[in-house]
Amino acid sequence: MDNLMLTATQMIARESQRVEVSANNIANVATPGFKRELAFHSVLGAQAAQQLQQQALDAAAGVAPEPEPALREGAAQAPAATRAMQRATDFAAGKLQHTGNPYDLSVTGPGFLQLATERGFVYARTAALHRDGEGRLVTAQGWRLQAAGGGDVSVSGEDWKLERDGTVVDAGNPASAVRLVEFDQIERLTRAGGNAFAAPDDARMSERQPGAQGAALASAVQQGYLEAANVSVGDDMVQIMEAMRRIESAQKLVHAYDDMVGSALQRLGGM
Repeated sequence: MDNLMLTATQMIARESQRVEVSANNIANVATPGFKRELAFHSVLGAQAAQQLQQQALDAAAGVAPEPEPALREGAAQAPAATRAMQRATDFAAGKLQHTGNPYDLSVTGPGFLQLATERGFVYARTAALHRDGEGRLVTAQGWRLQAAGGGDVSVSGEDWKLERDGTVVDAGNPASAVRLVEFDQIERLTRAGGNAFAAPDDARMSERQPGAQGAALASAVQQGYLEAANVSVGDDMVQIMEAMRRIESAQKLVHAYDDMVGSALQRLGGM
C-alpha cells in the first residue's frame, strides 16, 4: 500500500510538470521563433496511470484499493516509472509571417542565426532587430547579430539589404555576412530564454559561406519575415486536460487511503 501511495504522489508531481510544460507553450504562442516543449514518460508510467484511475474508481465505490502486480512493480521502480518527466524540444519550423520590416530576419531550413550576449553566444531561428547607436544590428535584449568569421554585423544607415545567402549589402556594396550555422546534433541545444538556444562547448556545427556556389547548407535567410511559434494550442490544451484527469484520479486514491488509515486508527483506539 505504501508503494501505491508513493506511485500516486509521484504521478501527481509528474503530471503537474506536464501541465507546466503545456501552459508555457500556450503562453509563448505569440513569441516569434518559439519552439514548443514536449513532455513524455515511460510506457510503464502510462500503465501505472491507467491502474491508478481504476483504483480511484474502486475507492469511490468503497472497494479497498489493492495494487495490481504490475503497479507494485512500477512503484518499486518509481524513479524510472513515475518520478521524472522527460522533456524534449520540437525543432519543427513554424510558419513564416511577412512583416515587411527589413530588420526582421528568419532562417529557412535547419539553420540558426548566431547572437552575442554578455554570457556568450546563443542561437535563434528568427530575430526582430534594430540598429543601435553604433550601427550594430541588435535584438530588444541588446544581443548582437554575429557575422560570418566573427564580430558584429553593422550597417551604416537605412539603405541596406540582406541576400538569402546571408550577404549584407550596405549602401549598394557587399559589406559583411550574417553567420548562419547548422548543428549536427540539434537535440543537444538547451533553452536560453525566449526563442534562443545555447550550444555545448563541443557542439559540432557547419557554417554557410556566403556567395559560395552550391553551398552544402540547406539554410538561407529571409529578410522582412518572422517565424511564428510552432505551438499547437489545441494539442497542448488536450495535454493539460488529460494531465488534470490523471492528477484528479491520483488525488482521489490518496484521499481514499487517508480515510482508510483514519478509520483503522479509530478502530484500534476503540479496542
